[in-house]
Amino acid sequence: MSRDKIGQALKSVKGRVERKLVSKGSKSEREAIVLVTDEGEEFLLRRRGGNPFTDAALDKLVGKVITLKGTLLQKLLLMDEWKEDKPEK
Repeated sequence: MSRDKIGQALKSVKGRVERKLVSKGSKSEREAIVLVTDEGEEFLLRRRGGNPFTDAALDKLVGKVITLKGTLLQKLLLMDEWKEDKPEK
């Protein structure tokens, strides 16, 4: 994802939702929910208006492939809408 997209609404991003340890070795180290794209990019996920530390709606997406629309802020994707993608056979 190019730097010129930061702070702009994205058309869509697809990836697998995972729970990972982020900011390793820093005071901000924590488990967070991230989106991992097919290209290997990782973005922290947060629903617009959602709690940045715990969000039951995001917890339910862990392990699923989704396509989302939102805004990219550095390595954070603020999600406006999303849909689960059907698993490939």
